[in-house]
Amino acid sequence: MTHLMWALRVLRFPFYAGWEIIRTSFEVMWDIVTPGSASTPAFVEVPIRCGSDLETTMLANLISLTPGTVTVAVRREPATLWVHGLYVKDRESFLEGIREMENHILAATRLTGPPESTPAEGGRN
Repeated sequence: MTHLMWALRVLRFPFYAGWEIIRTSFEVMWDIVTPGSASTPAFVEVPIRCGSDLETTMLANLISLTPGTVTVAVRREPATLWVHGLYVKDRESFLEGIREMENHILAATRLTGPPESTPAEGGRN
């Protein structure tokens, strides 16, 4: 049963990633075509639970593929990404979005799925 659930999570991942790219593309496009700017850019230090180079690379790349965000730096110990976000209204909601991405990646790369705990909060935006 565990292998079946993992296979379903792997099959679901490309749809999740595709939807995130499409959704955020429209957010950035809307900001461009409407008067003014809704951007609130910031750098955010993001503690991560990725344990392998593959998981960290997948997360960093998915963040950078998503319009409005880019991974700027990676640290192994403690596992941390620095992300520039174009629409960072508040740090917690931005971190929650990155954690959701990480959960989907860990669900696809680990047989047991993502761990329940979140890393210790670190850094400031």
